[in-house]
Amino acid sequence: MTTFTHADKLDAALAPIAEELVAFRRDIHQHPELGFETARTIGLVRAKLEAAGLAPDTEIVKGGLVCLIEGNRPGKTVALRADVDCLPMTDCSTTDWKSRTEGLAHACGHDGHTTWLTAAGLALAADRDFPGRVLLIFQPNEEGGTGARAVIDAGVLTKYDVAEIFGAHTEPLLPKGTYGFRVGPLQASADLWYATLTGKGTHGGRPHLGIDPIPVAAQIVNALQTIVSRKVDPIDTAVVSCCSITAGRYETPNVIPHEAKLSGTVRTFMPQTRKDVEHHMRAMITGIAEANGLTAEITYKALIPAVINAKEPAESAMACARERFGAESVTEMKPMMSSEDFAEYLQLIPGAIMRVGIRDDEHTVSLHHQAFDFNDEVLPATGTLLAAMAKKRLAELA
Repeated sequence: MTTFTHADKLDAALAPIAEELVAFRRDIHQHPELGFETARTIGLVRAKLEAAGLAPDTEIVKGGLVCLIEGNRPGKTVALRADVDCLPMTDCSTTDWKSRTEGLAHACGHDGHTTWLTAAGLALAADRDFPGRVLLIFQPNEEGGTGARAVIDAGVLTKYDVAEIFGAHTEPLLPKGTYGFRVGPLQASADLWYATLTGKGTHGGRPHLGIDPIPVAAQIVNALQTIVSRKVDPIDTAVVSCCSITAGRYETPNVIPHEAKLSGTVRTFMPQTRKDVEHHMRAMITGIAEANGLTAEITYKALIPAVINAKEPAESAMACARERFGAESVTEMKPMMSSEDFAEYLQLIPGAIMRVGIRDDEHTVSLHHQAFDFNDEVLPATGTLLAAMAKKRLAELA
């Protein structure tokens, strides 16, 4: 039997089915699905919600599902969102429910996110004593960075006239049973960059007859580090990382290649800093390449904006957690340089995302680690909290 967090304070509809939620989550974990190809996962969610008398819609977003739950009196619409996709990596955990699909794994906790939102939906369906409506959004392709945008482009927010949106994400740095909140900047924007340096290949013993891109790539990597230290306001925050360098063949150590490829990521909070970093990167890469007789082709993808939690929704959610589980269950988060495409929703409507602590002796590895597994002990409590947050906010907006 699982020892659940806040077991004495669970929603009345969730306490009896807590172990069922564990089995549900582990089923999803065993069958991870990538990007927008999440039909099996969505099918499981749909069956659960339909069994509770709800009418989920799987047609509006490929690989996703939305479900509207009506309260017993008029009011605004608040959305609750969970991501359902997995990561393209191997599950190296040793659990009985480890992934059965080679090269795919729920190493970021989305199986848990899917389950606790399903639980929140069941709780809301069982007790509709609230004003307005709650829209459940099960979103695909968060890891690919375009899932939230697909939901928005499908017209979900406008169709249901969503006033605010809330979300939750697994956090192995926080103890299980605790919930992390922050008003304002919580997670950074995520940009990706790619650079191809083209020179002239030659024999490794005759470097003067070619134009070697490898030392130039090294110069560029070093130079890029000065963007944060010398071109970004020290009060602001930014990360510029080169995460990949490819040049030549390991098996042919006597050949200087004609080409080197680099790629990496940029993380920032302020929109102007985001623009400035891109500008400096382009100038540095191009300038250093040209100074050494190479050409440079640069691709810069501004992928996801920063997560900026709105004041009133974040404070309401924080107060709800304190009311439900006690002040000791709430902690204030520091900004993080990880990203979340939940930010796309916050560009359009107010909202907030919280971090859900799962850390204990058996759950210590980081997100995106090959041995990561979700902590089932927090499932019913987080479903309880999400439902309570939606009800509280709807009452405040009424």
